[in-house]
Amino acid sequence: MAPSRQDVLREAWLHGRHGCLSARSEAKAWALREVWLAEGNSEWGVATFVAERLKKVGGGFVGVPAVSKLFKKIDADAAWFPGKSSQEKFGPSRALSAQARQAIARSAMAMAARKEEPTFAKVAGACPMAILNPATKKPVDKKRVYEVFRNECYDTSPDEPWKHQARLSKVALTDSMIQKRHQFGLDVQALGRSPQWFYQKLAWVDLCNSVLPRSEKKASEQALARKAGKGWISGDSKLFSQNLAGNKAAYKQKSWDTIRVWWVPVLAQGKLHIEVFDADFPGETEAGAAIMVSRVRSALNVRFRTNQPTILYVDRGKGFYNPGTGRITAGFRQGLRDHGLKAFCGIDTARQLAGTDAT
Repeated sequence: MAPSRQDVLREAWLHGRHGCLSARSEAKAWALREVWLAEGNSEWGVATFVAERLKKVGGGFVGVPAVSKLFKKIDADAAWFPGKSSQEKFGPSRALSAQARQAIARSAMAMAARKEEPTFAKVAGACPMAILNPATKKPVDKKRVYEVFRNECYDTSPDEPWKHQARLSKVALTDSMIQKRHQFGLDVQALGRSPQWFYQKLAWVDLCNSVLPRSEKKASEQALARKAGKGWISGDSKLFSQNLAGNKAAYKQKSWDTIRVWWVPVLAQGKLHIEVFDADFPGETEAGAAIMVSRVRSALNVRFRTNQPTILYVDRGKGFYNPGTGRITAGFRQGLRDHGLKAFCGIDTARQLAGTDAT
């Protein structure tokens, strides 16, 4: 049923944008000023007198500056009537102008073309003036820059703007590996241990190494290899070389222009500790595993005065277990005995998990 004429008039006269004056309130403001002036009062104080007698649509009092602005609009428009508005846009202006957005988009797309990862920090460094809010003279929030990425950046076609999405991966798990991981999960469940037990008793450790670059070329190759799993990419160009990650071997394999550093993370009871080894560390060997156990024991003694974790969780690295038989290595086992620790996977990992009785 179409609204009646009375309904239309009521809507136009009594309602309006929330937080603003209705047409009736504007008429009341005009009438109050006319009465004020007719009584011989000056213009001074009229805005305060009127503001005290008005309310906004939805509730709330009207400020004196808003009333003054209304009177100026009335005086400047001979054809004014209550409710008249020529405003097409409401709310504050955008923090980033069209020119600034174009500068940000050009900068970000240029980075992508150079096979660099576009980020807020890099855009801020490349065009610092473009990201400034003209009202505050401070950089806008990173969400505003990412909004430009989504709406105005693309790889090949403007119809396919960037999206922060997962990269295509060419690495997959084999069926046998999937089955092995599933069985390992079942074995852990079969132990019947509580989460509190794992938290209190286990120290998660592993022998790790980092290949650090010693040349600009190697540093660039490693930067490409470390591209995140997600990035700003158009859907029609996900397979382009510039949008794929580099060869992971760049930061895994040692070459003449790199240096390898061995280290071990120790995660226990919510605390993470890092031990870095000397340059002559023997690496992922029995001797290296024994040295690692001694350093882990020292770290646990420093980090935990009481209720120390006593069980080490390690993977099947060749320094810990024989790759063929799955049996614990003599060096690792002796290191555990010397320092009063045990291995979570026991002495035999042929099925990935054997128990916690390795001493």
